[in-house]
Amino acid sequence: MKKLKWFLYKSLFNNNVGKFILNAKFKTRYRSAADYWEKRYQKEGTSGTGSYGTLAMYKAGVLNKFVVENNVTTVIEFGCGDGNQLQQFEFPSYIGLDVSLTAIEKCIDIFKNDSTKSFFIYDHRGFVDNLKTFKAGLALSLDVLYHLLEDDVFEVYMKHLFSSSTRFVIIYAWDIDGQKSQHVKYRKFTVWIEKNIQDFHLIQTIENKDPQPACDFFIYEMQKFTPEG
Repeated sequence: MKKLKWFLYKSLFNNNVGKFILNAKFKTRYRSAADYWEKRYQKEGTSGTGSYGTLAMYKAGVLNKFVVENNVTTVIEFGCGDGNQLQQFEFPSYIGLDVSLTAIEKCIDIFKNDSTKSFFIYDHRGFVDNLKTFKAGLALSLDVLYHLLEDDVFEVYMKHLFSSSTRFVIIYAWDIDGQKSQHVKYRKFTVWIEKNIQDFHLIQTIENKDPQPACDFFIYEMQKFTPEG
């Protein structure tokens, strides 16, 4: 039965009429992308294959190395998910934000004995950090951008992501334009950043050929950054 459902899904996904049907069905079941992820976690769903197995190990290797080489002591992640990927990170200090209460509760339980980590619900409608409480040397967005279906949510998320960094921003996502399909919408986000974020510039892109399917890493640095001390 599962194989038959998967076959039918692929058949619909691979043509425009099928995508229209899938998108219409998605809208009747979920009020927003955030609603989708909360319900997914409530049903014991996970953050997805990118946070497990080979891909999770690959991302951890890149980021752990970057943190050490650049003396990063504080990290904030917008979209921490269920915490599985986080278990492989080696960060001195970490703040995890997510739109799903269920995901945050899972993270709190997993890391209940780890005093170096804090977790908070992220709702773009109620996130105004004038006192700069949520600040870190590195701000992370991993496998999130193409799950932000609403354009206004995407734009506010990006502004929050960059404004939370005191030096680096690392994005792991597909930098392509593409048709929306259910809980995925691709955007050429590097173009948006170039037009809308003035204080950061792209210093490195790590292109992936293996493991597959893997996104690329995009590393941004604050242009006017000056070391403390």
